[in-house]
Amino acid sequence: IRAWLQRKSGYEKASLGELLEESHHADEDHEQEIDIAALEQPIRKTLCQYSEEEKRKSFKYECEWSKCKFMSGTDRKYFLHVESHAEITLDKQSRSYVCEWDLCDFLTVDRNEFMGHVHYHAYHTKLKVHGASMHMLLKMPSCNNDSRARNTIDKRPVTFRCEWGGCTERFNKAMHFFHHASNHLIDQFGPDKKSSRVPLPCRWSLCKETYQLTQKASRHIKVHTTEREIACYNCGTDFWSRVKFVDHCVRQVEMSLRKYKCTLCDRYFPTMKLMKMHRVDHRRRLQCQLCPLMCIGKSNLARHMLYRHLKQRNFKCGQCEYAGYTKQDLNDHLRTHDTTKIFRCEEFGCNVAYKTEQSIKRHISWHYNLPTPLYECHLCNGKRYTDSVKMSKHFQFVHQLQHPPGYGRYRYKADKDGIFRFAVYVQEKWAKESKSEKVDETSSCTIAVSSDEDDDGESATGKQTDRPQSNSTIQPVTTHGAAAYAPLKGKPSIKSHHFTVMKRYLKPSKKVMKTEN
Repeated sequence: IRAWLQRKSGYEKASLGELLEESHHADEDHEQEIDIAALEQPIRKTLCQYSEEEKRKSFKYECEWSKCKFMSGTDRKYFLHVESHAEITLDKQSRSYVCEWDLCDFLTVDRNEFMGHVHYHAYHTKLKVHGASMHMLLKMPSCNNDSRARNTIDKRPVTFRCEWGGCTERFNKAMHFFHHASNHLIDQFGPDKKSSRVPLPCRWSLCKETYQLTQKASRHIKVHTTEREIACYNCGTDFWSRVKFVDHCVRQVEMSLRKYKCTLCDRYFPTMKLMKMHRVDHRRRLQCQLCPLMCIGKSNLARHMLYRHLKQRNFKCGQCEYAGYTKQDLNDHLRTHDTTKIFRCEEFGCNVAYKTEQSIKRHISWHYNLPTPLYECHLCNGKRYTDSVKMSKHFQFVHQLQHPPGYGRYRYKADKDGIFRFAVYVQEKWAKESKSEKVDETSSCTIAVSSDEDDDGESATGKQTDRPQSNSTIQPVTTHGAAAYAPLKGKPSIKSHHFTVMKRYLKPSKKVMKTEN
């Protein structure tokens, strides 16, 4: 027994040393230089040097079922392996079936739904591997969203029914359904044809869309089948195209890398493309007929009408007198009756748990000594609060300040010094400063032009000197006070690997199609 304990202690020391060594070099291996300028170019041009397999499968698929460590670079072998876990569970369990995939708590009594759910995990992993490959090849910035939701697929359909023409075939596996729907398009266009001379109608139920190109038809059919192209390996969000995934990651860069400013709302963006997309939202604002508020899109306008004008609370709570405007409001309220604290701090030695995600984020900011947001009253002499609710009560009871038109609460905006103030006050202040800067620039240009004319007059009376004319064009100012957003030295930001992150996708495989366990 003594010899066995000595051998075991030796193994534990060796494994502990390997873990410490890996943790020391983990950040160095994962960090890569972010090239925002390269991401502004078309993705197709940047990826032309890579093969399609490198774009989609630069990393292996890894099974996340319980303690399974299976890895494969082949689609068929990986899907068959994952489905074998579901078949074993269906044989062992009889009344209810529990998914043992990492970070998934799915439970059902339907056998077909359970098989479809597990199969969708494999399909979702395929999309995430595609996203991890693109992230490495394009040197994209990392996603900073919470990675604990990367395997949450409860809101995605896992059983399907074809509605093409007279077809009523049903499927419980996503990949089989997507392949079946694409075969309908091949039958409609004909084999090996890329277009049609006449517009062809979409034969999906209640759809009136027409198309002539097979590429457009393939994109359109995904609207009905819910097929996706790529997913974020960190947070699990899926996207229609690679461009949307790149925009998802680029939007999350830190303020110091955002150089393009919207002149209408003073927001900063890392690329010109995102700024132009944002400007489109300003142009398509819809005016509310009952108040001065302008909303972006019909859905936001309908939500505004429901909350501010109709005020119909049709979703009532069965445990108290609360009634919500939407089902989501009711679900958020039901969490207050649940005593289960599902958000637990994962820092070493800390066992604190909270009921809401907002509370755990506030707790994590305390761990990393992040600066507490400050709210300052612009009407008082430096009156400050650390909570927006207290700031709102101050405006309501001390100054009797009314809400902005169309809003039911006070809105705050970070000023150039990093302190949150009344949004209307900050916007008016910035507008006045921008006007004064333009006036100063205009006056300086006028002075420069007049001085040039004086020099020309003197040279006309005296000796003429050959010199190049001065360029009076105004150079754009690129600095935008980004230092105000980082009051602490260094970078006290919360990185994704502080949570449960899939580090397996951050280690590329040299040969993708070989070595399966």
